[in-house]
Amino acid sequence: MKLTSFFCAVFSALILFGSSGCVSKSEFESCVRRNHIQLERIQELEAALEASRLSDDQFKQNYDLLNQKQSLWQQKIDALNASLTAKQTLIDQLYEQLGQIALPPELSSKLADWAQQVGTDLVTFDEKTGIVRFKSDLLFEKGSDTVQANVIGQLGALAEILNSDSAQNFDVLVVGHTDDIPIKKAETLAMHPSNWHLSAHRAIAVQKILTQAQLAPTRTAVMGMGQYRPIEPNAAGEKGNPKNRRVEIYIVPAGSIHVSK
Repeated sequence: MKLTSFFCAVFSALILFGSSGCVSKSEFESCVRRNHIQLERIQELEAALEASRLSDDQFKQNYDLLNQKQSLWQQKIDALNASLTAKQTLIDQLYEQLGQIALPPELSSKLADWAQQVGTDLVTFDEKTGIVRFKSDLLFEKGSDTVQANVIGQLGALAEILNSDSAQNFDVLVVGHTDDIPIKKAETLAMHPSNWHLSAHRAIAVQKILTQAQLAPTRTAVMGMGQYRPIEPNAAGEKGNPKNRRVEIYIVPAGSIHVSK
């Protein structure tokens, strides 16, 4: 029973009670006025309560709608994350496979002899994986993608090996890497906005010298990995890990570097 109904019943009882003569007319009228005021106040409160209920219902509807939208967005985010994870897994698998090709003994022997003549301070050759690895600190000036003059001849000798008959069934992928120290110098940032750029530009510089030494451009490709494929943890501080600053040359079966058309 609403409060107004209750007070109406009380009002009716007062009328009956007043008609019996037990209270004075002025007392009765005063009671009626008070009752009328209370009824108005009760109606105001009931209206406010009803408005509050409507507001609560609207709030609940909005809340449920937001929850539905959040759930849909979360599903989209989960789908995107799953797609990114799958793509990253594929990239990692391809990257790992690059160094798992057994080279012909003659080609492997030539590369091993060349690396020994150049010296391990500058380059190493892994006969198990067929990876030629240059140390960037000796290949380039700090923050630069210009190959130092004393190394150009060594790259020319490498191109000669890669042009030999034993290497004709192989292509060449040049991959640049950096440490995790961000580029800060304004003049370096103007040329290489990030470690991604620097690693790619260095790979391109090495590839350019190889092609200038008559290695066919159609047999080459370049890739910049930035700081994201370290071979050792980067040292804390301002110098990073020099082992992670490198340019790697992968010798892979011809046609294995695909381009989408």
